[in-house]
Amino acid sequence: MPAERYDATLERVHHWTPSTRSLFLRLAAGSRMPFHAGQFISLQLPVGDSPPLVRPYSLASDPEAELLEICVDHVPSGLGSAHLFTLAAGAQLSFKGPFGTFLVDEPPAAIMVLVGDGTGIAPVRAIARRALARGARRLEVLQGAHAEAELLFRDELLGLTKTHPQLSWQPVVSGTGAGDNPELERLVLARYVDADTDRTRHFWICAVGDLVRRLREALRAAGYERRAIRYEQW
Repeated sequence: MPAERYDATLERVHHWTPSTRSLFLRLAAGSRMPFHAGQFISLQLPVGDSPPLVRPYSLASDPEAELLEICVDHVPSGLGSAHLFTLAAGAQLSFKGPFGTFLVDEPPAAIMVLVGDGTGIAPVRAIARRALARGARRLEVLQGAHAEAELLFRDELLGLTKTHPQLSWQPVVSGTGAGDNPELERLVLARYVDADTDRTRHFWICAVGDLVRRLREALRAAGYERRAIRYEQW
C-alpha cells in the first residue's frame, strides 16, 4: 500500500509515566489509512525552520481501530519528543504513512515469539492482537522494561492470556535506569537457543539500540532462517 499524507487531530493523551505517553489521533473526516499491524507513520512536526522535522512512530493500534495510537518517550534534548510533549487534546498533526515491513497480516503456522523492549512493545501489542484475531496457533510475548511502572499495556496483555490460552506473556524488568535490557537478552537466548534444537519459530523483535542487532545475529547463528526473524530497531 502506498504511503500518503494525512491530517489528524490529537483526541486524547494517556500518561503512562512522567516520560512516556500515548497519543491518540483521529484522522480528518472522511479519511482512512489502511495499514498492517506493526507498521509506522512519519510525523511532520513544525519544529524550527522549514522543512518540518520528520519523526517515525510505530502504531500501537489495530488496523480496525477508530483512533491511531502511538507511544512517545521523552528523549533528553530530543526536539521531536519535546514538541509532542507540549501538545494537548485538539492539537493538529500531519503525517505520512504507512511504512515498514515489521508487520503481520496472517499469522504463520509456526510459534510466534514477540519481543518488545520499552516502547518497542507498541507494534508488538498490535501484532499480538492481530495474530490472535486471525487464529494464531501459539504466541509468546516477552516484554522488557527498566521498571515495573514502565510495562506499557501490562493489564491488557495479562488479560489477553486469560481469554486466549494460546498466548503467554512474560515481563522482564531489568532494574537499570537506561540502555539495553540484559535480562531480556539472556532470557531470549536461554529459551530459544540453548533450551532446545527447535528452529521453526518465527520472531518479531522491537527495541531501542543494539539489542535488536545482537538478538537477530544470535538467532540466525543458532540456525533460525533469516526470513523467520523480523525486527525494528529504533
